[in-house]
Amino acid sequence: MKIQTQALDRAASDVVADETSRGALFRRLIIFQIKLFADGLRDLVFSPISFVAAGVGILFGGRNPHGLFDRLMHAGHVSDAWIDLFGHHAGEDEGPRLERMIDDVESALRADHARGGVTAEAEKRLRTLAEELRRRASGGQSFGE
Repeated sequence: MKIQTQALDRAASDVVADETSRGALFRRLIIFQIKLFADGLRDLVFSPISFVAAGVGILFGGRNPHGLFDRLMHAGHVSDAWIDLFGHHAGEDEGPRLERMIDDVESALRADHARGGVTAEAEKRLRTLAEELRRRASGGQSFGE
């Protein structure tokens, strides 16, 4: 338990240093929601497959009726480690993890933004739109006028 707690503390401290504590919390919330979605999607897919695997084992299993179902359970363990919903595998360096993928996407987006790419242009447009909406709300000109 102590090792897991240390791994979770290490994972929590790996948050980008220039973010405020509120920004870091928001980032963690988004990552958790993505993980919840992935976990739910996995459950949605595995549920009917489990009935098929058990049915095949019961009807045609021969000497090892558990074989297909055990393979499904193994796939569940592997996908559980990949999703790592509650960060139990945060300190492990082996194998792919969903959070690492998210970190890679975030790094690519930040690099693109720093170069003035698509994300920087989108930010500029959103800021312009927000300013227009503020002017419109305060009684200024509307978009079509």
